[in-house]
Amino acid sequence: MNHEADIAVIGGGFGGALMAMVARRLGRSVVMIERGRHPRFAIGESSTPLANLFFQQIVEEYRLPQLLSFRRWGEWQRDHPEIGCGIKRGFSFFHHRLGQVFSDDMQRRNQLLVAASPRNEVADTHWYRPDFDHHLANEAQRLGVDYFDQTELVSFDEGPAGVTLAGQRNSELVRFRAGFVIDATGPRGWLHRMLGLTQGSLPLMPKTSGLFAHFKNVGAWPSADGVPYPVEDAAVHHVFDGGWVWVLKFNNGITSAGVAVTRQRADGMGLSEGQPGWQRLLAELPSLAEQFADAEPIGQFVFVPELSFCSRQITGARWAMLPSSSGFVDPLLSTGFPLTLLGIHRLASCLGGGIDIAEYERQTISELEQVSRLVGALYASMGDFEVFTALTQLYFTAVSFSETAHRLNKPELSGGFLLCDHPVFGPATSEICESVVSLANRNETLMKIHNLIEPFNVAGLADPAKRNWYPVVIDDLFAAAAKLGSSEDTIREMLLREKLI
Repeated sequence: MNHEADIAVIGGGFGGALMAMVARRLGRSVVMIERGRHPRFAIGESSTPLANLFFQQIVEEYRLPQLLSFRRWGEWQRDHPEIGCGIKRGFSFFHHRLGQVFSDDMQRRNQLLVAASPRNEVADTHWYRPDFDHHLANEAQRLGVDYFDQTELVSFDEGPAGVTLAGQRNSELVRFRAGFVIDATGPRGWLHRMLGLTQGSLPLMPKTSGLFAHFKNVGAWPSADGVPYPVEDAAVHHVFDGGWVWVLKFNNGITSAGVAVTRQRADGMGLSEGQPGWQRLLAELPSLAEQFADAEPIGQFVFVPELSFCSRQITGARWAMLPSSSGFVDPLLSTGFPLTLLGIHRLASCLGGGIDIAEYERQTISELEQVSRLVGALYASMGDFEVFTALTQLYFTAVSFSETAHRLNKPELSGGFLLCDHPVFGPATSEICESVVSLANRNETLMKIHNLIEPFNVAGLADPAKRNWYPVVIDDLFAAAAKLGSSEDTIREMLLREKLI
């Protein structure tokens, strides 16, 4: 079997399928090659306001209106209730001491709740990837993408006329010829292995391991009166010295849960053993153990001995990796989706002649490294929740500022993901993260964070009077209009246009 196409996309997950659809809308012939078969288990499930905005921009620019309702919880539930997802009203963090029941004080020093949306209708979502990826793969085929699943590629031959990929599908030899190849197979993916590429380093990031699964019959985490949103309608993080646990609930009775920890913690808890390691973890977190008392895993636990990864080279003359294949840091801040969506948009620009492939590589690596610095600093401060909370404000400030700038049609203000290319915010964030990891003066670091945030804070963050609970308050955005070179009236028009008020 021989097949020819302008673009070959390797990997049929959400990133590969969306990239394939965009390439089709650019007038290219596309083949998408998947090793497995849908529906299948996949990790990486939590969206954010900025991710959903990037998703919206892609589907509008490349004429994919059938995907638009996936940008928000309310529209998703109205148009596609058959596709599993969870509601995400914000980020919930709870700080634990190993071996002790979770407790807090009147100042709420052991929790952090940051709302991402003012109401359910416009909330973000957790994507139940077996359903969502399957749907996108089907949509790609409807647009004319030639799809081959259960295909194991074994060779990559690049010549002056293009690339030849060869492999097997159902014991039959297959060969694909393409002008350009895009790898969407994930970290340590096919091109990295096939081309024998070397692994790069991620600044400040410790070596970490992960253990995760899907569960049924997971109990509820208690909620207090007056919270900005129901605490479980969120990406829930249980943080302790050396690691953290995530809990994401879907609307189909399934819960995604897992742990990411330093290698030392993983070895000490025996996480490589799978379910016995999970039980040892819960024994150290008695309040979480109570929530999971009746939980049953669905399928096998997955243990990843080394979570963080980056490839030293991510593009060639006739190939490129999506950011999801270029590297992976940690799911702590839900950065995977926005980085992947940015990469899809930029690769589309490369295919259309808008930017060159070298600029795509520079931006992708720069943003991955900035995520690594921030997450590395957060790992270093997991035993000191005040510093941890302050560091998260760098993230929430950067993404809320960028989201608002994009919605106001001022993308030039956003300065890349996490404002990493901003001449002030980017370098200062790097310096702060390095000071945290090197155990520099704690109070001085906290003051630097406070001072850096102020000119970009459009969401009322870092306010001690709020005692670590941050609802969406529209007046905060109006008050910050000048920081965006805008006016209150212009911001109100934008919010009305986007149906956010």
